[in-house]
Amino acid sequence: MTLERRKFIQMTAMGLATVMSGISLPTLAKQKQIQPLGPGTRPLSITMPTPDGKYQFLVDGKKQVISITGEKGNLQIPDHSCIIEYTGEDGTTELSVYIDHETTGSYLHPGMPTKDVEAELEWDAVLLGNPIRGGKVVASITGPANTTPEVEIFDIRGNTLIKEKVTKSNTTDQFTFDVQPYAKGMLLVKVSCEEFTKTLKVMHGN
Repeated sequence: MTLERRKFIQMTAMGLATVMSGISLPTLAKQKQIQPLGPGTRPLSITMPTPDGKYQFLVDGKKQVISITGEKGNLQIPDHSCIIEYTGEDGTTELSVYIDHETTGSYLHPGMPTKDVEAELEWDAVLLGNPIRGGKVVASITGPANTTPEVEIFDIRGNTLIKEKVTKSNTTDQFTFDVQPYAKGMLLVKVSCEEFTKTLKVMHGN
């Protein structure tokens, strides 16, 4: 048992739930070319000396389940300062970390792996309304939160009309696409992310 791990166990036994945070690591973030998942959010590179696996965090009260590999992982956090909460490796100590709005990376004490299956939630996509009215295609996409599926809309000849990455913040989100400028007729809507791909047909009516 390393000296650092022995010290951590002593700290948790005393009920101390404060962890070291606020370490700015702009160089590391730049090397990994981490990109924000959507408006109002930014990436946070974390280092946690813990076995590879899935870990659950609360970022300003919202749950994220991420993979830690080689003691490294990435959280998606708001642009403003926030609080990250998680369970220590002893399974009982609740740890919290204050993240300043300029922080790009943080070192965390070891956490407890989770059996939460949110990150493995099955993907699906459906269209709301067929034929569509008012030139609006509404796609309801189910899958893990904090992911960026791609939506591509084609005409019947295979021409791409719209191609956009959308940001999911919930298990199921709805996204609206304006196809009013395009000719009426059958459209194909392709939703894809990671290993998931689904193509749906919709009639662009009046």
